[in-house]
Amino acid sequence: MAFSFGTSDFLSKEVTSKIGPYRTTVYILAISGLGALLPALFLRSSFAISTFFALVLVLIATTTFLSFASLYRAYNRGMLSLTAPIVNSFPTFSVVISLVFFGVTFSFGAIVALAVIIAGIVLVSTSLSDLRRRVSSGRQPLSPGVGSAFLASVFFGVSWATFGYATQHIGYLLPAIAVRLGGAAVGVALIPVIKPKLPQPSGGWVGTVLVMALLETLGLVIFSLGVTIAPSPSTVPILSTFGGISAAFTVSYAIVLLKERLEINHVIGVVLLIAGVVALLYLTS
Repeated sequence: MAFSFGTSDFLSKEVTSKIGPYRTTVYILAISGLGALLPALFLRSSFAISTFFALVLVLIATTTFLSFASLYRAYNRGMLSLTAPIVNSFPTFSVVISLVFFGVTFSFGAIVALAVIIAGIVLVSTSLSDLRRRVSSGRQPLSPGVGSAFLASVFFGVSWATFGYATQHIGYLLPAIAVRLGGAAVGVALIPVIKPKLPQPSGGWVGTVLVMALLETLGLVIFSLGVTIAPSPSTVPILSTFGGISAAFTVSYAIVLLKERLEINHVIGVVLLIAGVVALLYLTS
C-alpha cells in the first residue's frame, strides 16, 4: 500500500506541471474509481444504509476531493522531499478522529509518537536559510507548498478514518464509490463555483495518469481488504498508518531521481515524521 501511494505521489509532480493540480485530481479519482469497482465482486457490500451513513459517504467524497486537490497543489508548488512527509502525517489526524468519535483508545506511547510527528512537521515546514530573508521582506516564512500539504494531511486524516469506519459497517462498494467516483463528482460540481485555474494541457501525460490511477486503485483495494477482515475498529488507524509510510518512498524518489537537497532541519524533520508514523503503527498494534 505504501509503495503504491508513494510511487503515485512521485509521478504526480510531472503530471501536475502539464495539466494542473485540479485536472489531475479529477482524472485520478475518476479513473481509479472505475478500477475500484471490480473488487466489489468478491468483497462484502450492503446497500441498506441509514441517513447517518449516507451523510458519512458525502463526507468521505468531499474530504477525499479536498485532500487530493491540496495534495497535488502542494506537490506542484513545493519540493516533494518536504511536502510528502507533511501530507503523509495524516495518520495523526486519523488517530485523533478515532479517539474522539469512534471510541478507540491508545497508549501513552502512541500519544508521544503523535507529538514526534507534529515536531517533524514543524521542522520540515521551514527553510532556515530562507527564513531570515523571508521575514525581513515580509514574505510568508513557510516553504512553498507547505500550507497545502498540511491541509491535505488534515483532509486525508478525516477521509481515511471515515472511509475505514464506513467500510467496516456497510461493506466495500458504497464507500469505495464515495472515496473515488464521489470525490471526482465533487470536483466537477465545484468547477463553476470556485472557477479553478485550468491550464492548457501540454506534453504526454495520459500514460502517467493511467499508471497513477492503477497504483491508487491497488492501494485502495489493499486498504479496504485489510479493513474488511479487521477484527475491530482500532485496526483502521493502524492500516492508515501504513499508508503514511508512503512518504519514505516519495522522499527517496525525490532525493535520488530529482536531486532534491535538504537542510539539516529538513533531514531531522523527515526522520522524525517517518519514525513517528512507524512508532505509531507499532504502538497501536
